[in-house]
Amino acid sequence: MRRLALAVLAVLTLTLPARADFIKNAAEWQRLGPDGQAAYAMAIFDVQSVVTADNKFTAARALGLRACGVGLQLKGAMVAQAINSFYNDHPEARVATPFVAFNGYFERGVCSPFINKVRQDMGLPPMKAPPLPSQNQQQPDQNQLQNQQQQNMQ
Repeated sequence: MRRLALAVLAVLTLTLPARADFIKNAAEWQRLGPDGQAAYAMAIFDVQSVVTADNKFTAARALGLRACGVGLQLKGAMVAQAINSFYNDHPEARVATPFVAFNGYFERGVCSPFINKVRQDMGLPPMKAPPLPSQNQQQPDQNQLQNQQQQNMQ
């Protein structure tokens, strides 16, 4: 009976669409709590450090993030703290997903020297700093923030 239940659960899991970005903003992020944030943050790190999409820019990011993780002996709580800091420091960006916050303070922050070293080794220019919205600008919507993240990746 137990095997049947596990088999049914596995089939149901495979039929659901994969969505890694189910936490949509800072409020949903806060509801995860510290342990959930650490797990989700490490999942973001894991995805970003292996996905290359046959693109030299994303490959450089992935290799740089891996070097950063090893060099800093990263833990999920450390990555979650960077996301929390981003949300605290930029209240106008609380509509952004944790992926955007990760990009803002982790990828473009503490791990940027590692990523830029790999980019240099691959003959690529250093990453551009992402422009953050000022208090005087209109609050960006989710699509604007994600488009901005994609543009800054190159």
